[in-house]
Amino acid sequence: MALSANRDVDFYTSQELIDLPVDDNVTIYKGAFVGRDRGTGYARPLSAGDEFLGVAYRQADNTVSGHTAGGINIRLHQAIDIVHTLSGVVTGDIGKDVYASDDETLTLTPTGNSRIGRIAAVEATNTARARCEPVNMLSGVLENGPLVSLADASATLTLDHINRSLLIANTAARTLTLPAVATVRAGGWIRVVKTSSDAEIVTLDGNASETIDGAATFTAIDAQYDCVLLLCTGSEWIILSRDIA
Repeated sequence: MALSANRDVDFYTSQELIDLPVDDNVTIYKGAFVGRDRGTGYARPLSAGDEFLGVAYRQADNTVSGHTAGGINIRLHQAIDIVHTLSGVVTGDIGKDVYASDDETLTLTPTGNSRIGRIAAVEATNTARARCEPVNMLSGVLENGPLVSLADASATLTLDHINRSLLIANTAARTLTLPAVATVRAGGWIRVVKTSSDAEIVTLDGNASETIDGAATFTAIDAQYDCVLLLCTGSEWIILSRDIA
């Protein structure tokens, strides 16, 4: 129904502070990097590989008697610059992506870690100004997602593999079964890259009867550096791009 009188609307300064529910039985300390537990969806002290949500504005203790998942919120800084220790950073690193390996440690190493933003400046030896870019500010596959090296084995992928580039150096035919689309939000993506020279296929298989470009499987990844980028629509997987030898 259209308005017929004035009203008050709660609002916040865009991209500055946000309150998000906290995972069960965790304490997030002020100043911590905060990640999203992909299994529960709740905020927690960042663990390597989490999606980055922001920097804790104040402490949130969800370990007290009666604690439950989502029982309290954590207030987070989002679009801010922070000055932080970053071992080995040099002026030539300005503009590069920066990652967190836990809730207090920054690194330039992407593999297995969580992208938190970009280096805006170098303030001093081993000290950088990092421009934070939480997951809700990113523009999907155009951003530099973390790298994950898969074992040389068939595997069922999980939410931990969403929005990541997956490298597989397979020495025999392997099958990667995709997560169920019902558990992957529309817009989630996976990039698969074959890094071995062995002429062995990496088959991508939709969960149960779910499809990839309308087919049950995708079997064209069979040469070194073949690469496929998949996008979840919420009901199926589609191939956004492919680089197949």
